[in-house]
Amino acid sequence: MFKSSRALVLSLAFSLVVTAGCGDPNQTSNQPQPEEDGPPLIAQEFSLKSAPGGAVRLDLGDGSRVKIIFPQDSLQSDTTLSVAPRYAEGDDILSGGFSLTEAGSNQGPALKYPAIIMLYADKDMGQDVSIVRYQTDGSYEVIPTTVTVSNGQTALMAQVDHFSEYGAQKITPAERESALRNQQPQDFNWVIYVNDSEDVDLPPMKRKVFLDFKAVNTSGYVFGEYKGYAHAKTTNDMEAMGGKIDADFSVKDENVTFTLDPYIQLAPLVPEGEEDLPLVPLVEDGDEDLPLAKLEPAQEPDFAANGVLNMRGGGSGTVTAGGYSVSRGLEATQSTDSFYLVVVGPMVRLTVNVAGTPTMYFDGYIRGEGR
Repeated sequence: MFKSSRALVLSLAFSLVVTAGCGDPNQTSNQPQPEEDGPPLIAQEFSLKSAPGGAVRLDLGDGSRVKIIFPQDSLQSDTTLSVAPRYAEGDDILSGGFSLTEAGSNQGPALKYPAIIMLYADKDMGQDVSIVRYQTDGSYEVIPTTVTVSNGQTALMAQVDHFSEYGAQKITPAERESALRNQQPQDFNWVIYVNDSEDVDLPPMKRKVFLDFKAVNTSGYVFGEYKGYAHAKTTNDMEAMGGKIDADFSVKDENVTFTLDPYIQLAPLVPEGEEDLPLVPLVEDGDEDLPLAKLEPAQEPDFAANGVLNMRGGGSGTVTAGGYSVSRGLEATQSTDSFYLVVVGPMVRLTVNVAGTPTMYFDGYIRGEGR
């Protein structure tokens, strides 16, 4: 990426990749629920803090599983949630679903920004299926839902602004169109922030990379097009032949764009430590062979994106030898580098792959913000 004059040549090639590592909230207790028309339903309690956010996972016991994501600061306050499966059967039922309330209450938690429901079922229900919100009178409200079907399984994703009882079932095309038409996303932005540094050991050179990355989606939906910037600074120190070379560079791309899509997991949830599951990304035609980033710690991603950075800038370098120092400005040639961005729960990670350089990781987060 960088080109100096004469004998002083230092290069930095830049490519961004984001995976996120975030732990699940601690499960605090189980309590049996009264048996009604079906088997006993087990409520589980999860403690979450508002500032970092988190994710709740639950096997619903009917061949379906749910993951509920609370982005950073989406909860009004720290809380303990009680989540229980719902029992329902029928040819049009994909999943009986779940109820979610604050522990010791019959009310859902207060939200500042939407939470995200990701529901997986071991049935192929086709595209005419949706996450629905059940009303007290037994009717339901269709929630705009992203649907993925693969290998006899169905995965659904929707964002919601409050909690009661949710499930998934067959709907008509007219119901889907009505939900899309009448339920507009809230007037806020989704924002991805990464502000982190990484040390790189390239004997005899030592390099430190600082990355400031921000991207905004103004649609109100967590998925879709993001626009933003990437600013990188590097310090490079090398000792060789009795001398020392120090060089600092600043490069940037002010017009970063990418599309964040659901990255749908279509395999059963497994115990802690066995998270390396088959993953089915939701990608555009022709992108089916995109490489999957190795997540550290291993987690199934929720959203992913690919893009390109066009980085340019400059710097300065100093050569010290024999008690003398010479400094000069250095030109950084333009660099076009691909990146891969992954979101897990409320967290984001950029995994930087540079040819001939150890992999670098930059951590960040995603959150909703008022306009």
